[in-house]
Amino acid sequence: MGIELIGLITVALGGFAMLRSSAMALTVLCCMGLLGAASAMAFGGANITPGHLSLGFFVLAVIVRRDGIGYATLPMQRGGPGFVLLLLCLWGLVSGMFLPRLFAGELMVFPMTPDFKFIIEEPLYPSGSNFNHAVYFMSGLFVFSFVASMARTNEMMKKAGGALIIAGVVNLVIVLVDTVTFAVGASAMLDFIRNADYSQIFYHKFMGVKRVTGSFPEASAFAAVAVGLFAYNFRLWRGGVRTRMTGWVTIGTLAAILFSFSTTGYIALIVYLTIAYSSLLIRSDRNTPYAMRSSTNRAIFLSLGPLLVLAGATAVAIKPDLISPIVDTFDASITNKLGSASGVERTSWNMVGLRAFFETFGLGAGIGSVRTSSFLVGVLANLGIIGAVFFTVFLARLFLVDRSARSGLADNESRQYAAAARAGCFTIFVASAVSSSSVDLGIHFFVMAGLACASLFYRRVPADVVAPNVEQDAVPPASGTISARMRGHFS
Repeated sequence: MGIELIGLITVALGGFAMLRSSAMALTVLCCMGLLGAASAMAFGGANITPGHLSLGFFVLAVIVRRDGIGYATLPMQRGGPGFVLLLLCLWGLVSGMFLPRLFAGELMVFPMTPDFKFIIEEPLYPSGSNFNHAVYFMSGLFVFSFVASMARTNEMMKKAGGALIIAGVVNLVIVLVDTVTFAVGASAMLDFIRNADYSQIFYHKFMGVKRVTGSFPEASAFAAVAVGLFAYNFRLWRGGVRTRMTGWVTIGTLAAILFSFSTTGYIALIVYLTIAYSSLLIRSDRNTPYAMRSSTNRAIFLSLGPLLVLAGATAVAIKPDLISPIVDTFDASITNKLGSASGVERTSWNMVGLRAFFETFGLGAGIGSVRTSSFLVGVLANLGIIGAVFFTVFLARLFLVDRSARSGLADNESRQYAAAARAGCFTIFVASAVSSSSVDLGIHFFVMAGLACASLFYRRVPADVVAPNVEQDAVPPASGTISARMRGHFS
């Protein structure tokens, strides 16, 4: 066991935030979750990231301010999305313990933790990655449940939502520092957040331009998180919430994703922006205090489509050579990606993953057993049909549940935060479906999912578990009927 410098920094920030407020602890969690290339602590061959280390402080911050762990686990009550996620995590633990032993030596897989620097097919056997990935998977449940518990009031929803905006700002600061230090040959300055024992590919260039990686080990990992922060901040800007800050974060994050030259980021952006643009064409704004700002931003976004097309057509007509670099970039990053060495390798991972699904009779090889290059294939290969069903139900509850039936007590700003969180979750999901070697959707996905579902459990809160007013951001003392106790909250 050893603790790194970034681990000491995480402990200091997490401890201080825990003493101040649960909102500050969540902010530390969201920011430390950006350090995907860092190892805060090491236990044998397992790395504990700063994000997962700071999760412990956030959990403690919520528990001590929310009348113990009972209230914090209410989102896991039967019937809600948290309960489905709990069942999924339990299946993940069971699959990681038993399935690699049940099918040991019976099939060939690309392991999650290869014994060599390069990844080759090996017989399936139990390994430490089964336990490690199960723990990471369970951390998503804790993030979801404790965020949903914390953000159960309008006031706390806004504070929790602000944590992700700050994370977007911090992400851009790291990108700027990474770009400048690389340009002047001082990339070693960031070695303390690139100390994990897996490959760190932060120096690659695409068509002579450095690919943006930020604090992640590679460009695709950066893009998978950045697209979620982009969609979250863009949706808030479109909804008229903190427009100055969310607008600049949206523009900066979009530029960072474009210069990551990541197929993952490009496809997720195209899918999200297409759906967002199409939905705005057929939807009008409600008569709310934010309607004027929302309508203005909506008009700006809708006008960008024809304006960009007209400007692009005019520029190409005047100087046809202008389109060549754009076409070359599109071809190299998307059209010809599958034919590249990386594309061929990742395709072989998915083919072997699908083969593992069928050879285990649909049960999967156990969480942490099979490396794939798509979240969808990874779920089938590792968790089988049971995990796929649980994941489908959870995502359906997250994206498709009727929001109008449960948001009557929310003010408009809280609804905007919930909608933004849902947009961020969707974009991260699309990015993971394109290229993700793990079935863990990450800290930021589950923070956003907790915000999006924060109200789902509140209608079923028993009268005897309403938290006392133990701090400024706790629930006000309840009085009268259950409906009176929920006044000022959203459900």
